[in-house]
Amino acid sequence: MADDGVNTKVEAVSKATTETIELRTEDGGVFDVDKPVAMEFLILKSFYEDEGRVFDKTSIRLPNVKQLELSKVIEYCTRALEFGAKSAAAAGDKDAERMVRQEREGFEAEFVDELSNEMLKELILAVNFLDIKEMLDFLIRSVANRIRNRSVAYVRQFFDIENDFTPQEEDQIHQENAWAFEGVDAD
Repeated sequence: MADDGVNTKVEAVSKATTETIELRTEDGGVFDVDKPVAMEFLILKSFYEDEGRVFDKTSIRLPNVKQLELSKVIEYCTRALEFGAKSAAAAGDKDAERMVRQEREGFEAEFVDELSNEMLKELILAVNFLDIKEMLDFLIRSVANRIRNRSVAYVRQFFDIENDFTPQEEDQIHQENAWAFEGVDAD
């Protein structure tokens, strides 16, 4: 994994291929990423496919992505490719498909449980910049799960939203919409 030092290298290279692309984060991290993993980033895929560029050892700067976020993105995309290959191999075998799905769900649950709320939000920004739809959908579902049945105060704190209601206005809203505050989990 990358650490906080400048020019940190992380190898995300599978045994099947040696083609890599060098990615540089905004905070100076350097990552050599396996081509199939890098092609999960639509921003890179379009760079190579739409521009007709040759996939070479070019270093690509990612101005909106930090080391920690990129290491998590690489981890997720590497595992997503593995799960995709396992799913393809299990096609037609219901038990094998179920096991792959359960393994993926277990990985995703563990992956998101490790993330603080701040890290989750930073990761969403990075994934949105890199244009990885599958991972973005997963992270947004994770945010929805974290704020489901939470108090207004918790949601405001989660998204760093300042309360601009007076206490009287807030009480009035609570009274008019009491149903919306029923069954709210403790923060």
